[in-house]
Amino acid sequence: MAQRERREDPKRPPVMIKGVRNRLVFYLDDACAFGDILADLDEKLNGAQARLLSGAQMDVSVYTGSRDLSEWERDEVRRVLSRTGSLLVREFVSDRGRRRVTYESRLVYGPVRAGQVVVHPGDLVVIGDVNPGGLVAAEGDVYVLGALRGIAHAGSLGDREAVIAAADFRPAQIRIADIISEPPEERVPGVAYFEYAYIDGDRVRVDKLWALNGRRPRRRSGEGTRGREEER
Repeated sequence: MAQRERREDPKRPPVMIKGVRNRLVFYLDDACAFGDILADLDEKLNGAQARLLSGAQMDVSVYTGSRDLSEWERDEVRRVLSRTGSLLVREFVSDRGRRRVTYESRLVYGPVRAGQVVVHPGDLVVIGDVNPGGLVAAEGDVYVLGALRGIAHAGSLGDREAVIAAADFRPAQIRIADIISEPPEERVPGVAYFEYAYIDGDRVRVDKLWALNGRRPRRRSGEGTRGREEER
């Protein structure tokens, strides 16, 4: 089998690193041999940029262009980056297929109290309540395994397929992508509302939680299960 040859472009290294908001994005040359990518990663982590890439923990997105990495290749990238002790790969992004190739999930043990803000670039799962005045936001889905009484924002970068689900759905406000919805009416005290919100056309609608499985078949395929636990 012919190996992928490295593009002869001295102006473009195998790996480029940029800071985007509160994380780092590693851009991998999709025309470069994977071995050269690993070598360049190792050089950057141990060379002139080593001091900049060490210190406080930083979330990382890996952009692979038109190439989808295999599971082994993704593990190798994670292994190299983990040597710093501060870089945590949250997602791999590709031009092929869906925008997010892997759905990295973050588990947060609540409650999320008034004044607290929890933001994540993948799917966000809160085990506990989101109290009034608390805010949770994710580029993917938001799941609250408790009472959602605060503000929730799913699909924060414009993903209109994102959903917000809760074991007791009584939010102060919900937002999916760019659409904001006021709280549902007629919330009876003492009754748990197992519901989720989704976009239908240009409106946010709320349905029973059992209907979510039929609406989101990609969740049954096993995607979006990898993540790490975190206490608040």
